[in-house]
Amino acid sequence: MKTEKRKTNIFLIVSIAVLFLGIASCAAFSLKMYADAVRVNDELSEMIRQSGMEISMRSVAEEQRLFREKSAEERQQLERDYRLSLKRIFLENNRHELMTLVNPWNSISPEYVPHLVNIGDGMVIDERCAGALEKMLTDCRKAGGFPVPISAYRTQEYQQELFDNKVERVIAGGTDPQLAPEKAAQSVAFPGTSEHQLGLAIDIVDEIYPELDYQQQWTGTQQWLISHCTDYGFILRYPDGTGDKTGIIFEPWHYRYVGKAAAEEITGLGITLEEYLLSAG
Repeated sequence: MKTEKRKTNIFLIVSIAVLFLGIASCAAFSLKMYADAVRVNDELSEMIRQSGMEISMRSVAEEQRLFREKSAEERQQLERDYRLSLKRIFLENNRHELMTLVNPWNSISPEYVPHLVNIGDGMVIDERCAGALEKMLTDCRKAGGFPVPISAYRTQEYQQELFDNKVERVIAGGTDPQLAPEKAAQSVAFPGTSEHQLGLAIDIVDEIYPELDYQQQWTGTQQWLISHCTDYGFILRYPDGTGDKTGIIFEPWHYRYVGKAAAEEITGLGITLEEYLLSAG
């Protein structure tokens, strides 16, 4: 009996010790979690303090309450204003990048030097759109088209040469020499005002019909490119009937890279790059 009683006592002592150790471990773990939470909270508070941020959960909750109380029309207007403000920020941050506007009234900065890569046949283009261009041309060929790039990045000197040649042809066609430069600029941009100097524009024709005229739009190549170029971040830069806005006549062969999101929005709205930028103020 004494032996059994002794065993029972030992079991109870061991059980109590194990229970105590378990409680102590849980307490220690809880204290560590609390200490970690306090440390993280202190670190976040310090980060907020150093950045000059002020967070007021009460003000956030109040704004949410006020928003919910507005009518559906008011909420929609606020959402439109919010999206427009984001668009303005995007355009401002990218004004000298993908969204740079170059047209007869906005010349390119003489200091602008794009990062160029070779795309073959002696042509180079901005490296940011080279991959998208290659994929677009490859997919066009797979669809049965015959796309042939004929002009990409141009230097100021080369643009001047093209413009001078156009002026000569216009004069030879019977235009008054004094009016020739203005007429020539309708189809060949005056040096400093050509998108080709950005390195983000590309002229593409159909191999079967390589002419730079109105009929180019009806080729299989252009029909496919006009329908799919936005999928690759390009837009048809000078659509038919927009010369008063762009300053350039209809060119169904001239594509401009603006990035996929902007390309889809511009084309979806049926507007020009000028109108898109103007809408953001």
